[in-house]
Amino acid sequence: MADDLLKKDLITHKIYSSWQFVEYTEKNIATVHYCADTINNIISKMTMKTVRWQRDIASDFIDDVTEDGKKVKRLSVTTENAPTYEVRVAGEKVDPWFLFDKLLRDFFQYTMNAFDSISQIINAGLLANNGKRVDSVDIQIMTRCFNQQTYSTAFPKMQAWLNKIAQSPEFQYIEAINNRTKHTADISNKLSMGILGGSNTTEIGPFFRKEIQHEKMELSDQLNATIDFLSDSWDEFLTVFQEEYVRDIYTQNRRHSITGVRQQKMKDEPDQDLSYAYITADGSFASMPDELYILLVSEREDEVYAHECPFNTILVTGTSNIEVLGRYCAEDVIGDDCLLHYRKYVKDKAVTGGICMAYAHQEDTIFYHSNPYFNLESVSDDENFLKRTSLPF
Repeated sequence: MADDLLKKDLITHKIYSSWQFVEYTEKNIATVHYCADTINNIISKMTMKTVRWQRDIASDFIDDVTEDGKKVKRLSVTTENAPTYEVRVAGEKVDPWFLFDKLLRDFFQYTMNAFDSISQIINAGLLANNGKRVDSVDIQIMTRCFNQQTYSTAFPKMQAWLNKIAQSPEFQYIEAINNRTKHTADISNKLSMGILGGSNTTEIGPFFRKEIQHEKMELSDQLNATIDFLSDSWDEFLTVFQEEYVRDIYTQNRRHSITGVRQQKMKDEPDQDLSYAYITADGSFASMPDELYILLVSEREDEVYAHECPFNTILVTGTSNIEVLGRYCAEDVIGDDCLLHYRKYVKDKAVTGGICMAYAHQEDTIFYHSNPYFNLESVSDDENFLKRTSLPF
């Protein structure tokens, strides 16, 4: 299981964006357990209702004699006196067979989601600056990617783990049943209650997909086997991941901070309103890297605060924050989203020096409040403005 030590280590190695997917993987795993537990609870409640029905119907037995003179007891079970099964969800009566089918689909869906979340950890934590776009990543994509010579050489243990998962019968069954029930059609699952001495039947039905026959499976056996496989895979992954990411292969030029934001607002000179983010040059602007990758991360009183870097342009300054040497421009657009990533900034070699400040002045002016992500310097002759911006965001 992941812990705060891992969380802090991801910050140290500048791959903190992978932590959100660690949390999401564990959330998916918890949902898998919830689905299995709820399926078992449904079966348990139906069994209890069956037992109660059998007890209540005992008075309906009638004495009879067979043709050969043997004394027997007879019971006529019809739709009028057959056991009824309903469960309540949010106060509403719900057909348990509907819940059974839905939760069984969800069980395998969230199991597959967990593996896809693991692939996002790999993408953000190992591929890092070479990572693929989030929306194009899944476990199959990562397996193909790590079988390329470049990445199999860089991360041999992760390549071996990915291939082990892909080739395992357990994963192949999970993938097959998930794709069948998600994209094609239901399978013939069985959930029936044994009455009057009969036994319950709980089975995942057989299905044929991509020229492979998957046989019927006893429900509890398959649920337990899948949970064990998922749990073992997660533990193994965390071990391999921690052994591989410490190599810091694709994490060059990453930053968790900027030097600050300077903002200016004068009462009677609205045309002088200005706000810009900046970083202090490491030596000369010419010697700075062509690309920067920035995610705003800060640690305060054992709490970690992280935020997308919102600035489309970041100025590079010299000895003071008004001596502008050059600028970096964001390569990608960010929207309103909770996902974190290291935003890529490219050095503008065509526009340097003080002209960068003029361009910054032409951009939309956004004033910021005091916050845990960057230092803020406000310059104004308006006391209300200074008070407002000093308040926490």
